[in-house]
Amino acid sequence: QLIYMPTKPVTNACIEVSFECGNKVGGIHTVLTSKARWMKRYYGKNYLTIGFFNPQRYFKEFTQEKPTKEMKNIFKKLEPFGIKCYFGRWIVAENVPLILIDSSEFMKKEVNNIKAKLWEEFKIDSLRTGHDYDEPVAWSTAAGMLIEKLIASTDFKKKRVVAHFHEWLSGAGLLYLFMKKVPVALVFTTHATRIGRAKSSAGENLFEEVMNGLKKKKHFNDEDAKKYNLEAQHGIEKACAHHAHAFTGVSDIVAEEAEYILNKRPNVVTPNGWDIEHSLSSRDLTILHEKNRKKINKFLEAYFSPHYPIETKNNIVFFISGRYEFFNKGIDIFIEALSKLNDELKKKKSKITVFAFILVPAGIKGPKSTLLQSILRFKEIEELVQEEFKEMEGRIVNRILDGRLLEEKKILSEKFMKEAKILSHFFSQFRGQNPPLCAFELEGGEYNDKIINHLIKNNLTNKKEDRVKVVFYPSYLSRGDGLLNMNYEDFVNGASMGIFPSRYEPWGYTPFETAILRTLVVTTDLAGFGVTIQKNPKDGRLPIKVLHMRNIEREKVIEELEKTMEDCIFMEIERRTFEKLRARMLVKQLDWKYLIQNYINAHNLAWKSFRKSKT
Repeated sequence: QLIYMPTKPVTNACIEVSFECGNKVGGIHTVLTSKARWMKRYYGKNYLTIGFFNPQRYFKEFTQEKPTKEMKNIFKKLEPFGIKCYFGRWIVAENVPLILIDSSEFMKKEVNNIKAKLWEEFKIDSLRTGHDYDEPVAWSTAAGMLIEKLIASTDFKKKRVVAHFHEWLSGAGLLYLFMKKVPVALVFTTHATRIGRAKSSAGENLFEEVMNGLKKKKHFNDEDAKKYNLEAQHGIEKACAHHAHAFTGVSDIVAEEAEYILNKRPNVVTPNGWDIEHSLSSRDLTILHEKNRKKINKFLEAYFSPHYPIETKNNIVFFISGRYEFFNKGIDIFIEALSKLNDELKKKKSKITVFAFILVPAGIKGPKSTLLQSILRFKEIEELVQEEFKEMEGRIVNRILDGRLLEEKKILSEKFMKEAKILSHFFSQFRGQNPPLCAFELEGGEYNDKIINHLIKNNLTNKKEDRVKVVFYPSYLSRGDGLLNMNYEDFVNGASMGIFPSRYEPWGYTPFETAILRTLVVTTDLAGFGVTIQKNPKDGRLPIKVLHMRNIEREKVIEELEKTMEDCIFMEIERRTFEKLRARMLVKQLDWKYLIQNYINAHNLAWKSFRKSKT
């Protein structure tokens, strides 16, 4: 049983800095927004976030407000440097105070000087870098300059302040404060090392390299970062890990990775959590599941039915989601396991249809025009039938009363028959063709796409006889996307199982969120989330499948995943519902209510280390 025993922070003010504050580009955004309520609870009005000004997302998450007189003066002092600051509230993060920094002009003026200083002080080699390095380095340095002035203001001057920086993207700000000896405790969190991600993407066995390296007390050779053109990012990451007053990582896997690659083990492991206490209840999610499944099925009918009849009554919906990292996310394994499943279901002459969604964003031009037309015509058919049924009801009642029903041969109206014939003619153009693998037009063309090519290679082409049918959906889900018209959370809740066979997943919010939304889930023992939940069950049986991937042959991994898929397909509905409930109960241990204490421990440690460095 989890017992909540909060410890108050030694610090009484916290400034949290991330490229993703008010700017959603990855999983750190979820970390920050989901824990915001608890940060407010600990620090109250003395909690401030600093993020990157992205004009495309500015209005989506941020409400601008008038800053205090003192803060306004600080903003004015930064303007001559080319730094523009906007103060307001972060809407999706409990309306916590947020300062967005536009550093575009500052970058043009000062980025070379910043890079030169980082070389002089920390030997960070940035000769081969471009805009993707210059932009965050300039922005985070500007954040450091802002914090320097805030610390000297009356709002913060007499407070014990901790400045918490996330990932290398904000690292230059931490190093700026370190160089300037600003009186603030510094915390640096790595969510994944840049070298680790690059090695795994290249198909290298990162886990084996890390384990063997630590066993032999060896560490990553910094010179090898040049092989991946990451010497600058790696340099910032390593400098921050060593110069922060407290260094943290989001899982035991990241801790081992950091110890090997950065030559520094995190002082505190800060597992990612969720504000489960404030999310929908299990009962609400059970009710919503039926509603959301109906929406998914409507889309599937419009997608596949023009080509051939499909059955959605007892179908199974699998999905994979996340970044387009074909190898790291195990997209290849997912596809190959589906291919094996398709063959097995054909052999068994199963009548069950499995629909597999690949929810992986990619460069797109827009939805396929033929698919949009098909969905619109499908809706027209539904509306036409509904209208005819309403009229039929009255006609049938009257004819029963008049005793004319048995004599009546025509129940359907002539108007209905005419319009139905027109709509049927439209759909005749699709007969004999396979439904598309991708719902959108890809910018680079379908046959240059890894996912499409791997589906074709594995004979998953949406043929009529296939028991596994695939929809590649390379766009972020939203209620107004014109196709599924569902947000991601509703889709996950309506699905049967989320499958995430990741080879590199320092934490893994996608499987975590899937379990919270009461959907069956597969993760791996190479994911921080998978490793964390494996420690829990006393009866030895997890409701969440943790796929064995550590030093296991690829074919065996695919076989284990295919078997897991089959287990889900043939599981009785009552059992499936029970397992979903058990999965949600298991992840309740990862509520921020409990895990926020790790952040507070890191802040306390940083302050003590900072005070010690001053004596």
